[in-house]
Amino acid sequence: MEVLNFNHNLFDKFLTNKISKFLDNDTTCLVIGIKEGGMPLAEIVAQKLQSYTSEKVDLVGVICQRSSTKIKKNKRTRFILKKGLNILPELLLNKLRVLEHSILINNKDLHRDIFIPNDIDYLKYDKILIVDDAVDSGATLKKVLEGINKYINSDINITTLSVVVTDTKASIIPDYYLYSDVLIRFPWSLDGQKSNF
Repeated sequence: MEVLNFNHNLFDKFLTNKISKFLDNDTTCLVIGIKEGGMPLAEIVAQKLQSYTSEKVDLVGVICQRSSTKIKKNKRTRFILKKGLNILPELLLNKLRVLEHSILINNKDLHRDIFIPNDIDYLKYDKILIVDDAVDSGATLKKVLEGINKYINSDINITTLSVVVTDTKASIIPDYYLYSDVLIRFPWSLDGQKSNF
């Protein structure tokens, strides 16, 4: 499987092409970023939407992750992993990334721990746009959609966006995505390269 580095300019062009007409006049929108990786992208999406409209665009983050992700989030573990990965050549990093993806896809544990803010008045928005960095099995995006649906009525339009769908057999495919069947190395990834993101 090919591994690509995240390209901010290409993502910006993708957004211009896909969401320039996402908001109509007098439309309010809530952009929801799935932390960690979806949040920096959700910030970009919210800014882009705000540049197209004078209407209200708000941003909020939700947490939805595998239990194993908590281990990588430990500051000390993260520091050690980051230092170790930074000295490896990109070819080896790519092989490790493909191996990790294969393990995650073949692991049938679809359980996700989810934390959605319950102090948001979801009903004041006409549209909700959920943003994540990558969709692998689709379990995270599906869990967030189910969680948000508990707070809204059927009149609110929910749309999903991701940079990449790594497996086209995922349980849910986002409405908008830039890549499929590749892996993306984001600047905030443990093996991510320093950038001006």
